[in-house]
Amino acid sequence: MPRTPDPATRSRILDAADRLLIGHGFRRMTVGDIAATAGIGKGSVYLHFASKEDVALSCIDRMAAGVAAQLEVVAATPATATARLRAMLRTRVLARFDYARRHARSIDEKLAVMRQAMLERRTTHFEREAALLDRVVAEGRRSGEIASAPPRPGRALVTATNALLPYSLSVRELGHRAGLARRTDEVVGLLLAGLDSKRRPSPPRTRRNP
Repeated sequence: MPRTPDPATRSRILDAADRLLIGHGFRRMTVGDIAATAGIGKGSVYLHFASKEDVALSCIDRMAAGVAAQLEVVAATPATATARLRAMLRTRVLARFDYARRHARSIDEKLAVMRQAMLERRTTHFEREAALLDRVVAEGRRSGEIASAPPRPGRALVTATNALLPYSLSVRELGHRAGLARRTDEVVGLLLAGLDSKRRPSPPRTRRNP
């Protein structure tokens, strides 16, 4: 009877690959290394993944799914819409910084080999996050907290905060986490100021002729 993929084994493979990517980098990692670290045979790796590249891309997918899950939790809280948006944007930046800092050895190597595939996956990940942000903005508009927004506010918020991600700047250029958190708060504050109805300037008063 042919073997079928097993979710628990798949997770073990990704855990093993993550450890190897952190410790050895992408170029040095082999399917044999992944199998040995996971405590399984190479055949089991190929049962779940087509190649070493497929494993590495799936590690990124898992990280992005974790970020989206965190955003879902924040989106479901009873906080104000702007407070939720602030926390969600901060989370998407800092979670990726933490991942990039752990994987600093392998990020450039993966980009050199799998740039197009990584860019395509990034688009999918970012669209999912934008949809979650859109949902919170829509709730804020219904409650009157947010006065107006562009047609796809989530996409605009994602695009603006992408400049803070390690895909745009190296971990060294981004600096320390605390500094990145401060810069993120500054950028997010400016973005959300344009959505908050309480901060929108009043229309100019017209002068009446005496």
